[in-house]
Amino acid sequence: MESPVLVVDDYEDARATLREMVESLGLPVVEAANGQEALDFLTQRPEAGVQLILLDLDMPRMSGWELLKLLKSYVRLASIPVVVVSRHASHLSSEEARRLAGSFQAPYEIPRLKAMVEALVSH
Repeated sequence: MESPVLVVDDYEDARATLREMVESLGLPVVEAANGQEALDFLTQRPEAGVQLILLDLDMPRMSGWELLKLLKSYVRLASIPVVVVSRHASHLSSEEARRLAGSFQAPYEIPRLKAMVEALVSH
């Protein structure tokens, strides 16, 4: 199986929109409803080889902010590109933004996000 894109958002509708966009590029998708679910998947299923994370910042249990900090502490996970897709994207510091592959303030333009995802993933 091709390496999936991990979509992390607590809103099911937002995940569905992102999933449909990624699947339209012919890529598999794994979904997580919060940062803890995402971290559990990444650490317990390394063979999945997630190639990109689309991340909301404002979620219960573990926020995207917390997940970003934790990803840096795992050598294997720190290299996965992350694109923040959140209504809080404008609150990223310049240092945080530099570490990301990209960020989109919600509501975002699907064509622009799709082009970025396509540029970041390997087919």
